[in-house]
Amino acid sequence: MNLGLEGRAALVFGGSRGIGAATARALHGEGVALSLTARSEEALEGSLAAMPGAQALAADLTKPGDAEAAVAAALARHGRIDLAVVSAGAAQGGSFTELGDEVWASALELKFMGMIRALRALVPPMRAAGHGRILVIVGNNGVQANKAMLPGSAANAACLAVIRGLAEDFAPHGIRINALNPGPTRTDRWDGLVARLSEGRDPAEVEAELLGAQPLGRIATADEMGRLAAMMLSDAADMLVGTSLTADGGAVRRI
Repeated sequence: MNLGLEGRAALVFGGSRGIGAATARALHGEGVALSLTARSEEALEGSLAAMPGAQALAADLTKPGDAEAAVAAALARHGRIDLAVVSAGAAQGGSFTELGDEVWASALELKFMGMIRALRALVPPMRAAGHGRILVIVGNNGVQANKAMLPGSAANAACLAVIRGLAEDFAPHGIRINALNPGPTRTDRWDGLVARLSEGRDPAEVEAELLGAQPLGRIATADEMGRLAAMMLSDAADMLVGTSLTADGGAVRRI
């Protein structure tokens, strides 16, 4: 896309699959030097094959200290972190009356607290450098709650609140933080959702019903989201500060 990102360095939390991996691929195509994290370096083997020269780092955002270690390793490799992506966390869905405390705690621990730990690690070196861009991959159910996925909706809404609240503090230091809220996207999570909803029915039939409810008649690909994320990290998006951009093909009905 020629976004003017060549020569910059990026750290992608959650770069092994889905939108995180797709964003990393888009940045790699722009000439960005990459560091990618997953819970294990082995999980990053597929991403590394597609992005020669990328650094693989093991980091579990549910564990205090892992985010700081990943940031330190990325700085040691590239000398700086100009761009950062936080794309980690998913939550179990189900009926509100059947979800136990552990489901809610798990959703908040990985998605919300994982983001908090990543931000706490990223901000000091970016502030010292006087610049940086951070994009958190959140989700459209943070702005339009889904009764079948309330733990994820709650975690996403909390992420959006913190992003908006911190943006004004970060901006004077040259740091831009924003959120991308994808709608349903064709990843392994989508495949899992279709499988759970099928319950003996033909998965293709269930998927056709789900797609029929989408205004575009389809859902996004991970690469579409990755390209949009890369644009939000570029100088073209310099005036986005604390912005929550929903990209779901019109599924969320709000002005």
